[in-house]
Formats: sequence, C-alpha cells, structure tokens
Amino acid sequence: MRGLEALPFAANLYRVPVAEGYFLVDAGLPWEAGRLLRLLREPPRLLFLTHHHTDHSGGARALWERFGLPILAHPKEWPYLTKEKPRPPLPIPLLGPWLANLAPPLPREALRPVEEGEEVLGWRVVELPGHTLGQVGLFREGLLIAGDALRGKGLPPRFINEDPELTKKTVRKILDLGAETVYLGHGGPLSRQEVEALALKLGV
Repeated sequence: MRGLEALPFAANLYRVPVAEGYFLVDAGLPWEAGRLLRLLREPPRLLFLTHHHTDHSGGARALWERFGLPILAHPKEWPYLTKEKPRPPLPIPLLGPWLANLAPPLPREALRPVEEGEEVLGWRVVELPGHTLGQVGLFREGLLIAGDALRGKGLPPRFINEDPELTKKTVRKILDLGAETVYLGHGGPLSRQEVEALALKLGV
C-alpha cells in the first residue's frame, strides 16, 4: 500500500496512512518509547497491537499517556498487557521471567477489543494464532501486516511460540487469505511465493 511505512525498532513497527492521518501497528520495547515519541510528530489515531510480547507492546503505555489514544488488541492478550497474568518467561536462565515482563502495564480503560473479521479504518482484522494465542494482523488489498506469524523466511523459534502446531496452520491461513505481500515484525516483507515455499516445507 502506498505510504505504508516500516519503522525499524527492535521489532518492525508500521505507520499506516488513513484518512485524516495515520495509525500505528505495534510499539517497540519500553526503552525505545522516547525515540518513538520523538519520531511521531502528529498523534496516531490509534495503536494496534499484534500481540503482547514486550518488543511489540513495550512502548504502548508511553503512547497512551502522551496521546490518550485507544489501544486495540485481541482479548486473549489483555491479561498480559495489563499484567494481571505474567508473560511466559524467555528461555534465559534466571533473567527470563524478568525480561519477558519489563513492559509497564496498560490500564484496562486504554484497551479496545479486536477479533476476526472486524474492520479497523479500512483494514480487516485477521486472527493469526500460534506465536501467541491472541495474535492478530491486518489485511487489505492483498497486503497483510502479520506481527510474528512469520519471521524472516520461516517461523519464529519454536521455544517462543505458545502453540507451535497452530503456528504452522497459520501459514496456510495466510495463503488462503490471498495475501500477496506479508509485512513482518522481524525481517521481510515476504512475497506470496516465499510463503508458499514455507508452507510446502512445513507440509501445510
């Protein structure tokens, strides 16, 4: 899509143009929030979180405090975003639980639910479970913003996927959507042909 802009933080963030401005997909790590705020000269209309992991949601609290914007996320991600439930630990001895939970909590009043089939400013919400059970993406005109459904030209490492088998099925779902270009949280973008090659390799 013309004007879609990838912002290179720890994870790729996306500035998505819409009528009367833009919205933001994902929010980077907590300590990247200052740089992100300096980059955003005009306030986003909303923040769309693909999933709860700290490299995608860590700056959300700072954005909410600065702009008071609505933060959209799948309800399955809310307990982690509000810290009612701890995020699964990273596979690092001793530091794993701490590192996974560095993002400041979001208040419930900041959050808005999004689920399969809903529309967000002209984009359709697509559930892409596996990496996390509530991961969501946005689809429009052959373009999919897919969070960590894919990584590079493969899947995220198995040990950071909540349901590795579901992660594989999501590859097939991406193709069935009719996605021609897939924008990722890490690496990419990928062409349909590259996703088809991955699906063939995975046997899905």
